[in-house]
Amino acid sequence: MFVLGFHFPASMGNIIPDELVAEKIAGVDVSGIKEIKLLMGTKDKDKEWLSYTNTETFLFKAMVHYFKEENPDGLQKYMIYMNRYQMSAISKRLDAADDETMKLCHNLDSMEQFRIEVA
Repeated sequence: MFVLGFHFPASMGNIIPDELVAEKIAGVDVSGIKEIKLLMGTKDKDKEWLSYTNTETFLFKAMVHYFKEENPDGLQKYMIYMNRYQMSAISKRLDAADDETMKLCHNLDSMEQFRIEVA
């Protein structure tokens, strides 16, 4: 089973505990990264930049991991819906006390397209 690009043994089945995913994400190097920028929308008039700076959250670390793993050249990258959905679902349980994170999770749950970059 793969969750956010991390492999978990098939013997664990389809339900992987959030804590195990969080352990893997905890090892992601976010040093030097202070902001994640997301471009939401596809039409020029509908595009909106979202900024996310809560570096201590599961969601921030998961997005940095996604960006680094899927984007070795460091340019903007479209986010795959499944990855966004998994990040959002786990973050809603682990980062529930953070209002900014919950607002971003709500946006990630939409069918909008997102491009991601880190700064």
